[in-house]
Amino acid sequence: MFENIEDEEEAIREFTEPKEYVSVSTRLPNVDALLLSIRCKRENKTTSEFIRDLIKKNVHAPRKRFLAGKNKIIYNRTNNSFSWAVQLDSGQESEVLSNLSDDFLKNLEIEIQEAIKERNAWVHNTQQDSVHIPEELVGGKE
Repeated sequence: MFENIEDEEEAIREFTEPKEYVSVSTRLPNVDALLLSIRCKRENKTTSEFIRDLIKKNVHAPRKRFLAGKNKIIYNRTNNSFSWAVQLDSGQESEVLSNLSDDFLKNLEIEIQEAIKERNAWVHNTQQDSVHIPEELVGGKE
């Protein structure tokens, strides 16, 4: 493979000695590459800096499967609209949607109530006038 033993030994040393930096790359569809470029320009970063920051944020952080927190609806008096945010127990707050009208929230409230009714009917098999009955009374069967 190598013409002389020194070249082979050098190649082995190069391969086994840890490097301080290693290049990592990926292929992206053109549209994603364009969006990445635009975002990097907005944040005044190179694509390498942007990707490096993403990797550092994600590679060492343990992945949580469940997050806990609460919803917050904030009224903005300046433009007479609402914002919906989620505040995690860690204190981190993320905006879900902004510039929401009161009609949107009223509609959302109705949809949430309907979805909860559907869920309760499925999970608990309840009707409007039914009440919880201990399984022991009916032998554990429906």
